[in-house]
Amino acid sequence: MPFVAKLYDDDRSAERYPVLLDGTLRNPQAEPQDVVIDDLSASGFRTATARGLAVGDTITLGIFGVGLRTARVQRAGDGHYGCQFVAPLTAEELASALGGLTPPDPIVFPGQGLVQQPGTGVSVEPEWSLSGRMRLLAIGAAAVIPWTVLGLIWLAI
Repeated sequence: MPFVAKLYDDDRSAERYPVLLDGTLRNPQAEPQDVVIDDLSASGFRTATARGLAVGDTITLGIFGVGLRTARVQRAGDGHYGCQFVAPLTAEELASALGGLTPPDPIVFPGQGLVQQPGTGVSVEPEWSLSGRMRLLAIGAAAVIPWTVLGLIWLAI
């Protein structure tokens, strides 16, 4: 008894990134729906929030930082849809899409130094605090100076 085998190109070798990215998907009828992308790679993405798609459908996906991309639905099951981009994302587009996942480096102004937080590798601006005497002096000055200015204005009138 002969068996028939279906061979197809399954390009799933691109590195995948687990994400939670918002996007706008347009189904074959061009109806927009908001989706959450939970897996992204240069060659495609996976979403669980799309509705009414079938394997083989050509869709359009809008991702912030990338723009509009055409894709085909390759897999559907368990409420998830796996889609392959018609033209893979470039390294710059993928980095732009993933850019919101890591916080940007803080801006260091001239003359300011950052301190590494132990064990985290995060640089933060050093905190400064006043001693108890300096706090009392600052509070006293903040209370006395406005009254002194008002008294001088009153005498000048």
